[in-house]
Amino acid sequence: MKKQLVFILMSLLFVVGAYAQRMVTVQGVVTDATFKEPVIGANIVVKGTTLGTICDVDGKYVLENVPADGTLVFSFIGMKTVEVKVDGKTTVNVELSDDVQKLEDVVVIGYGTSKAKDLTAPISVVKSDQIASQATTSPMSALQGKVPGMNVVSSGAPGSGPKVTIRGLGSFGDTSPLYVVDGMFYDNINFLNNSDIQEISVLKDASAAAIYGVRAANGVVIITTKKGKRNTKARITYNGYVGVQTATNVLDMANSHEYATLVLEANRQAYEPLVKASIEKFGGDYDSLTFGADTDWYDELLRPALMTNHGVDIAGGSEKATYAVGVNYLYQNGIMDTRNSYNRLNFRANFDFEATDWLKVGSNIVISNSEQYNAENSAWLAAYNMPSLIPVYDYSRSDDEAFPEKFASPQQIGLTNNFSNPVAIAKYNNNSLNENFQVMANFFAELNAEFNLQMQQNSD
Repeated sequence: MKKQLVFILMSLLFVVGAYAQRMVTVQGVVTDATFKEPVIGANIVVKGTTLGTICDVDGKYVLENVPADGTLVFSFIGMKTVEVKVDGKTTVNVELSDDVQKLEDVVVIGYGTSKAKDLTAPISVVKSDQIASQATTSPMSALQGKVPGMNVVSSGAPGSGPKVTIRGLGSFGDTSPLYVVDGMFYDNINFLNNSDIQEISVLKDASAAAIYGVRAANGVVIITTKKGKRNTKARITYNGYVGVQTATNVLDMANSHEYATLVLEANRQAYEPLVKASIEKFGGDYDSLTFGADTDWYDELLRPALMTNHGVDIAGGSEKATYAVGVNYLYQNGIMDTRNSYNRLNFRANFDFEATDWLKVGSNIVISNSEQYNAENSAWLAAYNMPSLIPVYDYSRSDDEAFPEKFASPQQIGLTNNFSNPVAIAKYNNNSLNENFQVMANFFAELNAEFNLQMQQNSD
């Protein structure tokens, strides 16, 4: 009886020992939990050992001689580490999610990486939702107040790009940063639509010159446009808005009574003829200093300005290809009441195709056509200088200067040629038209050298 018990116990120990030492070959795919795309180069290690491997360009891995009761550790820079027990399985697929804390610790500079604490200036990243929510004609205008240390100053003219300084006034010449859109260099990004942008990174550190050289002296703005996702159905997205722009904090000018009172108190002998000429020509009463003309010149120049933006995007992808195509139309009217507007029609296309296991090709194409009518900005200075004692129009004029419209003239009451009718300036000097047609295209091909080397070794 005792011999039988000893035999049974030894048999059980042998079976348990054999199971503990049983090895299996494990394979699988590591993907991004957010975008469902392969995580190239993810690390897979058997916990407690040095046995491990990395994922290929498709996120696939194969690991041999793995203990059947072991634990696999999956990790990648910027993502949370995941541990999975094998339990005798031969296929283990894992999804890795972003680790926000680690993403803040490590940043990519040129061809390498650096810890954020080692940088002399931080790298600022602005996401697509923060950019698309701003009703601006230029993506850089949407960054006002969002990036510490970066100055964005816009003139407000329809279609005008802002003046951007990232590292201060480093020279007396051009201090604009370098713009990199999907790997291509540009002097400005006014041709881009806000809703086409996935992410904007602003590099202020001197290490930005690691890859961009002297052109990065004033900082670098890296823009990534939206792309399709693999294995997703076509998704149609509409983004648009309609709004009205109005001037704020407009300078409050003196009316006719206030203006006459001030100039007569300052120098009655010099200005009394001017005041009487206005009353004689346009009506009023000298004793009470009331006038038939009482013009707010800023009010005559300003108007509510329509602004509208509409875009349609189609994005998706198959197992080997991704695509994103979009059309956008932008119209902005100026606040000066004259021919003052900007309109832009954009077409954008992005394609990626994995032709073979070792070749990937793609293209990024942006076609932009715009028209910009610039208003005569000297009208603002004329409105500041012009007395309110003169009306906008004088329909009683019969001289040749009042053609084709009978605008009133400051010379009618004795003012010099240093004064001009601002509304007339705005109306007659509105022939500044800028037409711009741009085609920005780049095509690329990526070769998987690791795959080629593996094929060569297999053939050997």
